[in-house]
Amino acid sequence: MQKIWTSDFENIINTRPQGQVLAVCLHPALDVTIYTKDGKEISRTQTLGGKAINLARMLHALGAKVTLLAPDDREGQTGALLAGCGFDCELIPTNLSLRHNYKYVDADGTTREDNGSAGIISPQHSQQLLHRIVDICRSTCRTACRTDKISHVALCGSFPQGVEKDVYKSLIAQLSALDISCVTDASGEPLSLAVQAKPSLIKPNLEEFCVTFAQENSMCKTVENACNAVHDAYLRTGVQILCSMDKRGAIYAGSEGIYTVQSPVVEQIGSFAGAGDTLLAAFLYARMLCAAPIADALRFASASATAKVRLPAGALPTKEQICTEWIQTNVKKGGA
Repeated sequence: MQKIWTSDFENIINTRPQGQVLAVCLHPALDVTIYTKDGKEISRTQTLGGKAINLARMLHALGAKVTLLAPDDREGQTGALLAGCGFDCELIPTNLSLRHNYKYVDADGTTREDNGSAGIISPQHSQQLLHRIVDICRSTCRTACRTDKISHVALCGSFPQGVEKDVYKSLIAQLSALDISCVTDASGEPLSLAVQAKPSLIKPNLEEFCVTFAQENSMCKTVENACNAVHDAYLRTGVQILCSMDKRGAIYAGSEGIYTVQSPVVEQIGSFAGAGDTLLAAFLYARMLCAAPIADALRFASASATAKVRLPAGALPTKEQICTEWIQTNVKKGGA
């Protein structure tokens, strides 16, 4: 089948990524997606999840060099499920149990989720994991080849009990001293604290944004109001914000200005698990590794996330599928 790609899209996928990403997952999970109809289960799938794991898979699929650092659970399931993933993984043996997250997708398009509670990690294992993050980054600073250096660290997701809530803030401060850019996808107090250390980018969804920046949900009911709130938060913090809004698209605020992204409507959902992680991975790839113009990077990221939602759980979109969504995705500068 002939490829019908626009020149802007080709510029992104044909650019060689500069630098590499360390994806940090402090608490992997088993994502169980259950498909239902009329309240009855039709089928289910299981994949190893966690925001950073989903991000690493997508970055690898796009052609970026990525390393995953994560704790292995006490049964060794994490390592077994990552076997053959195709990218570098470093797992720290721990006493953690693999948590379970449940996603429900009904035939009428209704979705909901039920995420498992955090496990407990010992202080010794926690320190080993956190020290290793900095050690890996410090070791690559000595290499002369730019493409072999860790240029970005993605600190994504929740973490187990036994890890301090300011862990991302502390890591960002240490990694910034090594001239390494950090992107953060978290929620609640850990995200609020992380912002204080000035990461390069945060990616909350709209609900997480409202909680973190003390916005009333009513203030973000319309896209216009949400744009104003996100832009104001950027001006107050100086931290770039990529805020996902599910089917309403996304908002970006940074030094380039305020942008809104309108995604095509998805009538038949395959699985929404990992869509936000795909959005962040594709933006990180296009904007930060390939230096694409901001509007093109946002379009590419949103198109990737939309393509992901159409697929079954665990499946990753191809470049052809992303291009199909790219054609139907609109980016506007200046808010709604």
